Formats: sequence, structure tokens, C-alpha cells
Amino acid sequence: MTQITTSSTSRLSTWIDPHPKLDGVALIDHLFNRLDGLYPHRWRSAFANQQAIDNWRLAWAEGFVEEGVTMAEIRRGLAECRRMFDWPPSFAEFLKACRPALDYERAFLEAVEQIRKRDTGEDRWSTPAIYWAAVKLGSDLSAYPYQSIKGRWQAALDEAIEAIRTGKMPAEVPKRRDALPAPGQCSVPPEVAKQRLAAIRDMLTRKMTMQ
Repeated sequence: MTQITTSSTSRLSTWIDPHPKLDGVALIDHLFNRLDGLYPHRWRSAFANQQAIDNWRLAWAEGFVEEGVTMAEIRRGLAECRRMFDWPPSFAEFLKACRPALDYERAFLEAVEQIRKRDTGEDRWSTPAIYWAAVKLGSDLSAYPYQSIKGRWQAALDEAIEAIRTGKMPAEVPKRRDALPAPGQCSVPPEVAKQRLAAIRDMLTRKMTMQ
């Protein structure tokens, strides 16, 4: 059995401990149930007894921790299972489904489109890594064609994927925030401005009388 280090114990617990959002069902057990639903009879019949299920439970949870698998990748893996596998996957097969071969150009085109849609809050990202890579390239993303910056794009995307896996970067796309008004362009009604000015003057007057 693979030895779990102290540093990864807390990450392992996120998989095997009860999860509040799943009504007390652990993430790894939720995955077991999802695979059982995708492969009725075939999945559960592969386990001779509860001990076999417990062994699967710990082995896969350890594998997810060691490989740094994210929940977004798990969802992608399940989606790929619906498409690719007629029979339940092994851990290695499921991991490949979680991380299919990366099409950098397709990811670049997604980034260009979704960054444009983000201005209106309509952006939808297939994976957070593409968003973070797009953020790193900034305005260059839409200023240059793919062939001109594909090296930078590939490096940015690889770095984002690795940063998410190691926990150095959030494994989610942040919610869009409305931009603040530019300096000098923020205005308030005249009556409100007068009230604020009067309050400031009153405060200054009181401070001076107390000295």
C-alpha cells in the first residue's frame, strides 16, 4: 500500500471524510456512486465484498492526492467516461480521462472568446487553467494570432495547470466584479455632496473646539 506522508494527510481527508455539501457523503464515496450509476451492475459487481470497496476507496483517494487531481478534472473524467468507456475504468484510465491530451490552440481560441464574454458576465470556461493562462497573457491574448504567441500561451497554460495541481493557484474561476469608475468620473447628486461637505465641516469644527 502506498505510504501517505504527513503533508498530504489533510488533503487525503478531503476525499475520505464526510463532505457537508454532499449530506455527509465523502467525495470518494460520491465518486463510487457516480461510477455505479454510469455502469449499473458492471461497476459494483467488480467488488467481491466491502473490504474490496474499502481498498478501492483508499487507493483511488491516495492516487488523487499524489497526482493533485482537482474536482474540475474529476468532473471532466466522468464526462469522458460517458463518452469513452463501455466498461468501468481502471485508475490509470480514469486519470487519463480526467486529463485528456491538451489541444493548446483550441484552448487559446476558448480563452479569446471567453475573455471577450467576461465583460458581460457570460463567460463559461471548460477549465480554470485556461482562465488563469488568459489572465497572464493579458491584452496580448486578443492582440496577436495564435501562431505569433503560441509558445507563450503553451507555457502560460502549462504553468497554470501545474499551479492549480499544487495548490498555488485557485482551482476555480473567480466571479466577475464590476469595474470601479475611473478617477474623476465618479459623481454623486449635488444634494448628497452638500450633505457630505457639511458633515466634514461639522466634524472639523467640533475637533477645533475640543482643543
